[in-house]
Amino acid sequence: MKRIKFIVTLILVVLCFSCAGKKGEPRFFWQADPAEKLFNAAEKQYADGAYDRALRLYQAYLAKYPDTPLVPAALIKMGLIRVNSRQYEKAHVIFQRVIGAYPDSAYALQAGVEKLGVFYRQGKFQQAIDYSEKLLAMILSREQIVKISLIAGDSYMALQSPKNAYVVFLKAHEKARSTDRQKIISRLKAAISLMAPPDISIELEKLNGRFPSGYLMYQQGLSNMEDGRLDDAVVALSDFVDKFPDHEDAETAKQLIADLESSVFYDRNIIGCILPLSGKYESIGHQALAGIEFALSTFSKQEGVHSVKILIKDSASDPALAQQAVKELADCQVSAIIGPIVAAEAAAMSAQDLRVPIITMTQKPDITDIGDYVFRNFLTPKMQIKALVSYAAGSLGVKRFAILYPDESYGEIFMNLFWDETIQANARIVGVEAYDPRDTDFADSIKKLVGLYYEIPEDLIEKEIYVPLVYNDESIARIMRDAEPDLSGVSPVSGERNWVDVFVEKAPVEETDVDEKSWVDAEEPEPIVDFDAVFIPDSPNKAGLIIPQLAYYDINDVYLLGTNLWHSEKLVRMAKYNIQGAILPEGFFAQSASEAVSRFVRDFETIYDSSPGFIEADSYDTAMILFDLVSRPEVRFRTHVKQKLVSMEPYFGVTGKTVFDENGEAIKDIYLLKIDGGRFREVN
Repeated sequence: MKRIKFIVTLILVVLCFSCAGKKGEPRFFWQADPAEKLFNAAEKQYADGAYDRALRLYQAYLAKYPDTPLVPAALIKMGLIRVNSRQYEKAHVIFQRVIGAYPDSAYALQAGVEKLGVFYRQGKFQQAIDYSEKLLAMILSREQIVKISLIAGDSYMALQSPKNAYVVFLKAHEKARSTDRQKIISRLKAAISLMAPPDISIELEKLNGRFPSGYLMYQQGLSNMEDGRLDDAVVALSDFVDKFPDHEDAETAKQLIADLESSVFYDRNIIGCILPLSGKYESIGHQALAGIEFALSTFSKQEGVHSVKILIKDSASDPALAQQAVKELADCQVSAIIGPIVAAEAAAMSAQDLRVPIITMTQKPDITDIGDYVFRNFLTPKMQIKALVSYAAGSLGVKRFAILYPDESYGEIFMNLFWDETIQANARIVGVEAYDPRDTDFADSIKKLVGLYYEIPEDLIEKEIYVPLVYNDESIARIMRDAEPDLSGVSPVSGERNWVDVFVEKAPVEETDVDEKSWVDAEEPEPIVDFDAVFIPDSPNKAGLIIPQLAYYDINDVYLLGTNLWHSEKLVRMAKYNIQGAILPEGFFAQSASEAVSRFVRDFETIYDSSPGFIEADSYDTAMILFDLVSRPEVRFRTHVKQKLVSMEPYFGVTGKTVFDENGEAIKDIYLLKIDGGRFREVN
């Protein structure tokens, strides 16, 4: 036994000495590989977030050990460090190097996934989508499929393609582990919220109740609400709650259903009216009320229509009262509101908040921008100018316009609109002058418009000298010598007394030996009328003073253009023959050849013993439009009224053809009138 122990001990000693290194080196049974040691040091720095030190160590590893198996791993970490520091081009080069050098390895696949992320971070969304499709065709792990799908889905969202994003997010959800699915669901919900209703319906049919049908059904209800299909929204949300009572959005859906059912139903038989029936503008309010009442009488006489009532509130031109009137009418479940004429902004804001369609009758700028429940049916400055310039530039062929306007709000609004519209019509403004609205003498502004206001410099004035031709040679020579222009070409005709106009700056007549008649006469400058039409946006009182002065300064043979304020007998009396042929826009013309207008005027005069004007006609048309819409059986909610107003067929009323654009603004074919003799005539 002792012999055996001795032999074993001897062998161990021999082995120890045989494994010892050279002199100075530690003596172990084994020693770590230097390449692996350097790589591990880089990995530790990377894990600790010391990316700069890690990068230097990885670079040292590649330089010292370029042919070792861990080179692709080091390259991928270097690429990720570049991504972290947003050096995307350098990262792209590194990942591409791995793919090219190790095409059939797992490293190449990993580098491809990281390259996909670089595309997304660079904003190259379409490239990311295209590359993701290439990657998904390979054999991948479930984690790689999820990562690729999420990047592709985010790229689709960035390109505003939610349907495609939904498809790839759904694929990621199917492959993800249960612990990772919640973050995918948040992306999936974002895509669904932006999908078009038809796409949602198609997906619901395909899923047949499977995930994510609940999210799709909930969004379907929300989309119907946003589009104003409130009854459809109630149906969709109720169906959602029935099928998914435990869904995370079920309680919210129940509250929405309750809110919808309490707010969307209305009494289609009642139309609200807010008018200034007292106060400063009460006369206008009563004119509008007459038009609405006449519309109610006319509509009720038609066969097959249900009874309609109007509920009237007095705004007294007070914004607070107008706002309160909207609330009271909403509580009375009116289907829509007509008015107000003044204080319209406050009423419109309240109607928008309460989701009650309102058709205002105001020129208030941008009133319909308040919201999608706010409409306007009224004659606006823009409407007038569009019709006026279109006719002048199109039918009359005018290409050069001048503007003479009062220096105040009304004049500036019309001046700017007119200028903009002429540009759209490929015409030009060649002269613009303002005048003080308090003036009664407009000579200075007119002179400026045609170049007569500013004095001509003395050296540019041309003067006439009339010289008798029977002179002695000495006097003629002296005139020719002293005159600035060259008169050498003038040859006197002996024996005759002919007169020649010689234009010089200074005429030395007093030096001639002439006993015949001679004089110097400065010629008056003529107006420079380089325009074919002049636009004057002012009242009859001012236009009646300006237009005769235009003729006085020889501004003739040009078209005179005005606003609807010119529709006044007073203007014709003041300007007389100087106003003949003037063109102006108008919202209503009682003498129109239209049979509908003639019948309206005749019947109105029979009842009210007075002729209707624009206010009566406009309120009549507005009421008739609403009476017709709310009487239709398919109109069940206020949102339907709103939708029908935007999509309605053209209404041919007494104020012309009317439709509403998508912003709620009336688009009308208004009247154009021409002054002919002592009356106004409709321009066809």
